[in-house]
Amino acid sequence: AQNFRTGIYPIYVEGAQAGGDSNRVDVQNARIWYGEPGRMTPSARIASGTFLAGDSVSVQQARLRVGPFPLLYLPRYTHALEEPPLSLSLTGGYRSDLGVFVESETVAPINDYLRAGANLNVYTRRGILVGPVAQYRHSRGDSALRGSLNTGWISDGSDSRRGNDFLGREISQERGFVEWRHLQQYGERFQIVGSASYWSDAEVTRDFRRRQFRDNQSPDTFLESSYAFDNVVVSAFGRFRPNSFQQVVERHPEVRVDMLPMALGETGAYHRGSLSYVRLQERSVNELLGQSVIDSELDRLDATYRLQRPFRLTDWMTLTPLAGGRITHYTNQQQDAAFNPNFDDRNYTRSLYELGFDLEARAYANYPTRNRLWGVDGLRHIVRPVARYRYFSDPGGNAENRIAAIDRQIFNLNRPLLDFSDIRSIDTLQETHLVRLGIENQILTRQAIYGSRQLAAFNAYQDVHFQRNERYTGARERTLEATWLEFMLQPAHWLRFNVMSRFQTERMKLEELRTRIALVSGEIWELGFSNDQLDSKLDQYRVDFLYRLSERYSLLIDSRYDARDSRFIATRFGVYTRIGSAWEVLYAVTFRENAQREDDVEFSVQMSLVGQP
Repeated sequence: AQNFRTGIYPIYVEGAQAGGDSNRVDVQNARIWYGEPGRMTPSARIASGTFLAGDSVSVQQARLRVGPFPLLYLPRYTHALEEPPLSLSLTGGYRSDLGVFVESETVAPINDYLRAGANLNVYTRRGILVGPVAQYRHSRGDSALRGSLNTGWISDGSDSRRGNDFLGREISQERGFVEWRHLQQYGERFQIVGSASYWSDAEVTRDFRRRQFRDNQSPDTFLESSYAFDNVVVSAFGRFRPNSFQQVVERHPEVRVDMLPMALGETGAYHRGSLSYVRLQERSVNELLGQSVIDSELDRLDATYRLQRPFRLTDWMTLTPLAGGRITHYTNQQQDAAFNPNFDDRNYTRSLYELGFDLEARAYANYPTRNRLWGVDGLRHIVRPVARYRYFSDPGGNAENRIAAIDRQIFNLNRPLLDFSDIRSIDTLQETHLVRLGIENQILTRQAIYGSRQLAAFNAYQDVHFQRNERYTGARERTLEATWLEFMLQPAHWLRFNVMSRFQTERMKLEELRTRIALVSGEIWELGFSNDQLDSKLDQYRVDFLYRLSERYSLLIDSRYDARDSRFIATRFGVYTRIGSAWEVLYAVTFRENAQREDDVEFSVQMSLVGQP
């Protein structure tokens, strides 16, 4: 073809010459747009290029530009079609603590494997934040890696607005952050995953990277590698503490060998086990209260083993008795007296065992129900009653004063784990004796093409404690300790409803409630209601509403209300629009009340390339 024009969203091409077939097209002297051609659409003039259908485009001598503005020259570049050719976001606005501000993040391709750019933020009352940004990805055969680096540094010139962090410590003038993420796969068996977050202070991302702070308010730094054999996984996991304001359990590192459940010969039984070694260290500092540094450290060797044998009682019921043990050896233990004045042992070995069973029944019924409005083509109801019994032996031997407890129980209202080897609060294991009764329900219908679609689910669980241990509140558990109710309803694409609740059974006191309902009217509007209630500590409600005024304009409202304080925490009004086909713009004004570090009123304009995260 001569003087051609063609394209498949989001790529459009115009050029002097093209040839090929439905799988591969070669072009010469062409111009490529990301999005429909327009004045501000990102584009590239190329000497030649090759399109692989639905996969990628490889170009030579490309001159990348946005509208009439040139960005860079690429001698050779391969671009995956599922992602935009560059990442660009621009936000501007006003906050009294920042002044007039402009925040930008730009990432452009350097070669086939690397994209690089920079953060550049300007605040009239704080200074300039700048830092390099990079994204990398590479694949060859069944091996691949991908990752990102995001940084920023600022000399914060506002002494009065920096204030103190949540520990009451004065925030220094030199502030910055480094965020690194990495995922790597070698073949089908070896994997490396890592995350590193360095913050100069606890408030730096809250002040200057608010979207990032909303998703990550407690930064984590770790590195893990694992190799999977046929039935065994060998791994090494390290967790580190680069931020002085955090209390972190450091692992230097934890080396594990996990044997997955596997058949024990021809006996019909299955066994599993694990062996791990770790050096743990915990440091906590509270300068606000003037306390001394509390140090705890230990070396721990831990081994677990479980044997279980399922018996088929009937076609619809299975009984699985199980037994297991756990041996843990502690050495080189040290603990500050302020943390446990009765600690008196450097070396200690603890042996525990578990006994229990799982009783499960399964039943289903089919109904020839049809409904066009709800897209129902037959119904299947699956019900699964379960009963799980567990007994963990008493550690005895004054274990609480002989272990420098670091991996200990934390605040958690989720259903407690019942598999001995999966429990992570190893250092504070207690005698446990309970039965968990539950019933799980699913209602499914046929998909139009293949498989099934879940319309509704209802699960209920009740824990019965024969051994009453200490709760997170410091009180003793009750025999009927907790009831969990979970409900999900999604009969059509335009209605979603979820409820998760926890009751203190004997007193019928609601400890936790989370709900979410969403209504979608085609492409016209979306309305959502949600709430979070937690044991007289949290009672908040949220409404979010999106209304499409036209093809280019949408109205956004997002409001959060705190019932305990009888006030609206934050309410945002915004208007979405598009510039051409490639750019999305959000104009927003946010009203807050009694926020710790944010203004009561904020205005912002955010522009980003369509298709980027």
